[in-house]
Amino acid sequence: MRLPLALLLALLLALLCCHAQACDGLKLAHVWLRQPPPGSEVAAAYFEAHNEGQTELIIQGVGSPNFTGAMLHGTRIVDGHAEMRPQGDIVLAPGGRFSAAPGGVHVMLSGAQQPLQDGVTLTLEMRCAHGAPLRVSLPVLRNAPP
Repeated sequence: MRLPLALLLALLLALLCCHAQACDGLKLAHVWLRQPPPGSEVAAAYFEAHNEGQTELIIQGVGSPNFTGAMLHGTRIVDGHAEMRPQGDIVLAPGGRFSAAPGGVHVMLSGAQQPLQDGVTLTLEMRCAHGAPLRVSLPVLRNAPP
């Protein structure tokens, strides 16, 4: 059976139009998870985000198939004590950058499905307002990368 050229081109165009890019322009770098102390129930992950797209980008949440729970948290000093609270959406203008680093915003992960040993690589998923979720490698490191 031979498809007419016009039909074949229409099908190809439909496939190209409907393919969603992961988080529409989001690029992540320096993604890592700090190896937690033995017996810890939680772990913290960090990343640098850059909006390489032409429109505003909104990171609405995070996830990982390697954990039962994941959320963005922010650390603030209140009355001399560090306090963690859920972080709202992260909004990046075109060309904008955001850093999730120790002592500030981070990904709080709980319920690890495997031991979190130095050198293990897991998966982190960023969920945005537009586009498919972006999945990246999440290495477990004993110390912060240089």
